[in-house]
Amino acid sequence: MATNRTKQVSTLRVGRLFATPGRRPPNYGATVRIDNGVIVGVKTAGRIDDVRSGRHLVAMPALANAHDHGRGLHHVAFGAKDQQFELWRPALYAHPPVDPYLNAALAYGRLARAGVGSVMHVHSSILVHRLIDDAEAICRAARDVGIRLAFVVPLRDKQSLGHADDEELIALHDPRDHDTIRQTWLYDFPPPDEYMQLVKEIARRVEGPTISVQYGPNSPQACTDALLERIAASAAADGRRVTTHFLETRVQRQWADATYPQGFVKHLDQLGVLSERFTGAHGVWLRPDDVDLLAERGAQIAVNTSSNLRLRSGIAPVAQYIKSGMRFSFGIDSFSFDDDDDAFREMRVGHWLHSLNQSDAPLATEKLFEGWHRNAFYAVNNSDDYGEVKAGAPADLVVLDYDAMAYDIIEGMAEELDIILTRAGNRYIDRVIVAGREIVRGGKVLGIDMDAVEKEVLAQARAAGDDMRQLKPVLDRSTATLDEFYRSGKHAAQ
Repeated sequence: MATNRTKQVSTLRVGRLFATPGRRPPNYGATVRIDNGVIVGVKTAGRIDDVRSGRHLVAMPALANAHDHGRGLHHVAFGAKDQQFELWRPALYAHPPVDPYLNAALAYGRLARAGVGSVMHVHSSILVHRLIDDAEAICRAARDVGIRLAFVVPLRDKQSLGHADDEELIALHDPRDHDTIRQTWLYDFPPPDEYMQLVKEIARRVEGPTISVQYGPNSPQACTDALLERIAASAAADGRRVTTHFLETRVQRQWADATYPQGFVKHLDQLGVLSERFTGAHGVWLRPDDVDLLAERGAQIAVNTSSNLRLRSGIAPVAQYIKSGMRFSFGIDSFSFDDDDDAFREMRVGHWLHSLNQSDAPLATEKLFEGWHRNAFYAVNNSDDYGEVKAGAPADLVVLDYDAMAYDIIEGMAEELDIILTRAGNRYIDRVIVAGREIVRGGKVLGIDMDAVEKEVLAQARAAGDDMRQLKPVLDRSTATLDEFYRSGKHAAQ
């Protein structure tokens, strides 16, 4: 369902250009020249009226999404309602069989339409035998849409069901559900060396100018020390990044403290996991000494504000990140505020939560945009040269209709950046350019037929409705069992 309507852009003219949002005011009457995917020149006239076209537009670097799962089918569509993470997560195993290309294309199309140019795709499947085919399909979707993508290969070898041994958790479930759980949710995992070869093979097949591959321990508690050590050694040898879910919930913190009383984050550091190539998603339950260690290693956390709210995980300690000097970025996690992948709204919610005046380290706009630009781009693409519209920078730009956003503003009474922070969103996106190629125009994705893709995704999902409804009672009983397990504190009784 690709359309191949994207085209190379040589010149962009806008009335306002935020070359470094949050750091400097906009330039007026700007012309950006692009060649071979790179910005080769920026000229500003100093007056909005001096550009021949695009006077009503404002441009800045495209946003980067530092943590996502590429799920075009929304969670609630198949019964994974918002609730505590540990009770929500098992419902993911009930995701209906949807073509991976279409599912990813729908997700990436929505993100592109929201002004996102780079996406971290943390693949969640435990079906190891399908990983190569899935990776090829998902990366093809990214190319068709036109975004940059990091495909994070999922690696795990224990604790598929929760924070305990799988057999221990199965024994707690209703006996009539044991076979279904084993057949649906549990699979044999390969040894570490085989996993590393799998990463190399996926990289050989999919990597290119806008696609890269990363190591993806699903979460440290889902990996043996042997697997984590192998990942750390391989990443140090080949320079690939490592992305994992990281102390997202109170339950995970309790498990970590019980299992590693000497310090969970310290333990990971001793295994060699922490480095400047490390991104931990969420980090809600990190403590100050944990953050200090991450900062010392040059690692970063991808904050997922709406996801953490919807799954009742909490609010990331961004003030501590700032005080410790730790790098941090932002992600959407396939869990935007209104299920519409509106990246600017996600930015706005994070801005509201973390810029409180009474905070001892409020999130300044400079840090906010650094998180959505430089740091997130680095997390996805392993390149540190992003976040400023200048000669030599990647030609990744988002263009919004400024006049539409500012339709009622009394001249001289509001800063332009404040208008963007207050109102920017999907409905104001005019164009998105990635690597010099226009991938969105007039708010419409050019590389795929979004309507046709969504229609087919929904048709495939609903075709599995009978099987889904048969599985639902098992999921409901499993949720009740896990709820009791965590309420009893057995996950922390090591």
